[in-house]
Amino acid sequence: NSFISQSDERSANKYLSEFSRLMRMVLENSKHDFVSLTSELKTLELYLGLEHLRFEDKFDFQFDVKVESSDEVKVPPMLIQPYIENAVWHGLRYKEQKGMLKVVCSESENRLYWIIQDNGIGRSRSQELKTTHQSEGKSTGMKNTEERLRIIKQLYNQDISLTVSDLNDDGTGTKVEIEIPKKYDA
Repeated sequence: NSFISQSDERSANKYLSEFSRLMRMVLENSKHDFVSLTSELKTLELYLGLEHLRFEDKFDFQFDVKVESSDEVKVPPMLIQPYIENAVWHGLRYKEQKGMLKVVCSESENRLYWIIQDNGIGRSRSQELKTTHQSEGKSTGMKNTEERLRIIKQLYNQDISLTVSDLNDDGTGTKVEIEIPKKYDA
């Protein structure tokens, strides 16, 4: 961590403390098939705050939550995080100017909609920049999440959709759209 190498003890302690908090939240949430949307949003915000510190203000982020009772809505834990991580690691960290990541969560009667949108370098350019090590392993997080979505869809007989697209005609920016049920009945 750059805080340690720069002997910035206060920032290193803050980062480590927040990282520990994130790990506790992730471990607690992983014990459950579903967690409250409120809990999941706290985890995502903490994760993004840590990445913001880690990449030294390379990007800003914003959450736009349009859900009335986020304590009552249940979601599979860590379903959205891999897409946020991809936006930071593959889209925003290589951007020359400061980037922006927006996470939107909204609802309709029975559905929950997520949009993860960044103005990063885009999927094509990111693929070109991948190191040998990175290109050896196709994103494990993405494959695992897609498999989880498939299992949830099958197990609960619910429609789930995932769309990943370029945000702009020049290939920059990425938009991920996920639609999941608000209720899961086996």
